[in-house]
Amino acid sequence: MPAGNVEGIPLFPKGIFLQTEFRLLIDARTDSDKHNGVAPKTGKIDKGTQRPMSLSGRLKTMDLAEVLQWVTIGRKTGSLAFVLDKTKVYIYLKEGRIISSLSNDPTKQLGQFLIFQGILTEAQLKKALELHLKTGGNVANIIVQQKFVSQKDVENALVKRTEEVIYELFLWEDGYFHFSDKTYQVKDLILINAEINAILFEGVRRKDEWTRIRKVLPNNDIVLSLRNDANLKKHNLSPLQKKLLFLLTLNKPISEIILELHGSDFMVCFELFQLYEKEIIEIADVKKTIIEEDESPASLFNKGQNLLQGKNYKEAILVFQEVIRRDPQNAWASEQLEQAEKALCQEYYKSTIPSKKVPYFLVPVSTLAHHNLSHEEGFVASRINGTWDTKSIVMLSPLRELEILQALDKLLKMGLIGLR
Repeated sequence: MPAGNVEGIPLFPKGIFLQTEFRLLIDARTDSDKHNGVAPKTGKIDKGTQRPMSLSGRLKTMDLAEVLQWVTIGRKTGSLAFVLDKTKVYIYLKEGRIISSLSNDPTKQLGQFLIFQGILTEAQLKKALELHLKTGGNVANIIVQQKFVSQKDVENALVKRTEEVIYELFLWEDGYFHFSDKTYQVKDLILINAEINAILFEGVRRKDEWTRIRKVLPNNDIVLSLRNDANLKKHNLSPLQKKLLFLLTLNKPISEIILELHGSDFMVCFELFQLYEKEIIEIADVKKTIIEEDESPASLFNKGQNLLQGKNYKEAILVFQEVIRRDPQNAWASEQLEQAEKALCQEYYKSTIPSKKVPYFLVPVSTLAHHNLSHEEGFVASRINGTWDTKSIVMLSPLRELEILQALDKLLKMGLIGLR
């Protein structure tokens, strides 16, 4: 599926590579519907009221293949929005064809994707992002101009990254979706020319493959190791598989390996599964995941609003997350959650972790293993080198901004790091 221009729009539109704020498009529902949620429904535009055609629902009741078939048969032009927990994805359509996609998942940013492919380093991405902030130039163009990566490789990565955003939706067990035929700005998108039937075929294949993988690797808390009888010389291993084998020697669970590689669940687990099938690796241990009890029924929308107004951002975030868990279609809760997360990030920058301060260790790095750090906290700690400031760590990490700041805040409070 080649990359290209649509309606004269360039391949690398300015500014698209910065982390983008997304807002759920909900046009054909009443205020009451927004708060309480509704069953999947469709409707045609009433020219008198100018209400757009829409389709809303949950993937548990109408799966992705059915949704995509609906827009294909109807030759729809518009956008499909998908929401699951903190992840938001948009698919843009023109006459029933997919022309672009966006995601707020940091691992789907171009730089992170190039790092996962092994053709860009973190140091190179850091320089490219600094030049972007200084000059306002396009990140993709800067990467090419600095000769970090060839233009052909960047173009291929853009197409593949855009497709990966869509393929990952097939692995969602649930989530809210909404189609809107409102006009979108083509100039703000990275364009591809994708046949939905081809996307459907690959997406269904991956879903079947994911089922096979999860039978062997049921979660990302599993620790894998090299088999004692493994004969590596008889296998033609890819560079990624060789890197995976090295990371396995460090006794890291799959979740940490995914972060280390700046990859996605499917892409990393697929490669690990191939190594398992070839009898090169085996399951060594399973780190038990702590499952938190549900919030009480009292943790509802109004409570979250009161907490937000009182600047109790951490508590408000927990409440709104619980509301969305119970009612994935609650657009108001989604908007309030974004506001609370933005406000908490700004609070961290102002009071605790200024963006230009440089974190450094107060204890030997070798002692970190003795502390009860999560996988995400351990990853953020691994990016502290005494040179990169907070802003650089945030830009380069395949984690959300708030998760990174919370990890740094915890390391500070534990007395493991300082700022200068």
